[in-house]
Amino acid sequence: NGFKEKKITFVPVSGLTGVNVSRDEATEDQEGWKTLRKWYKGPTLLEALDGFTPAKREFEKPLRTIVTDVSSEGKNATVRGRVVQGFVRAGDGIVVLPVGDEATVVRVERGKAVKEGASPYSFASPNNGGGSQPQQSTEKDLEDIPELQDCALAGDIVEMSLSGIDPARLSPGCVLCHRHSSLRPRVRRKFEARVLVMERLAVPIIRGSQVLLHMHSIDVPAVLSRLVSSEKRGGGSANNHGNKPRQNPRVLTGGVTATVEITLSERLVIEESNECKALGRFVLRRGGDTIAVGLIDKVLD
Repeated sequence: NGFKEKKITFVPVSGLTGVNVSRDEATEDQEGWKTLRKWYKGPTLLEALDGFTPAKREFEKPLRTIVTDVSSEGKNATVRGRVVQGFVRAGDGIVVLPVGDEATVVRVERGKAVKEGASPYSFASPNNGGGSQPQQSTEKDLEDIPELQDCALAGDIVEMSLSGIDPARLSPGCVLCHRHSSLRPRVRRKFEARVLVMERLAVPIIRGSQVLLHMHSIDVPAVLSRLVSSEKRGGGSANNHGNKPRQNPRVLTGGVTATVEITLSERLVIEESNECKALGRFVLRRGGDTIAVGLIDKVLD
């Protein structure tokens, strides 16, 4: 399923009675807790959440911001999106890919919807219920650091105003990066990738199969132009360790992993998955069904 078993924690809880959600001496004598302790010795739900290792924010890598929404604001264009790596500050010169137009960042606002409590999906709240004092947030703490004023970091949801660019040239799916050529990702139509084919595949995949490639917020028609190799997933069984990948297979069936070459109908901003996860992973769909998921290994010219 793509997840490492040693990193998965299974926690039994009861949403109805609150058993094993958190430790509470006043309720741990209840019948549900007594029954649970007969077979479960692990953490509570909150303890398991506290034990998670936070995802690494890749501040040191070149800027990559994926645009999710565009609007006009006077003479400037306003974009909203997510900074997937690097950082951006007011005054930075950026380039919008794949169109290649340059712009200047005149305003950066981090997590605007969360701070205003405008998002129904946000855990942020003006107060903690009733007349209690507002809860101090990490966002508030970051705003107290002068060096981070007008700055957005990897992992932030951001709203930016851009000058020197026509808003019509911007659209969801565009990628913002710094102007220097060495800091830009490539814009290409072809790449080599490792894919995992879904188990319940109705129609096998052959060379020339037409699919819809979904990456972050865009969908692009694509063709599997070459089947490089395939290998049946062994699930770690010993009798599968000696199996070698089959070169140039004629067909890909459900449950196999494969290396393929994919050609897109238009140029996209793509990178190897080890360079930028957000621009290096994708989903293949056909007829409304997901048929494979993959990671880009090599961008081809």
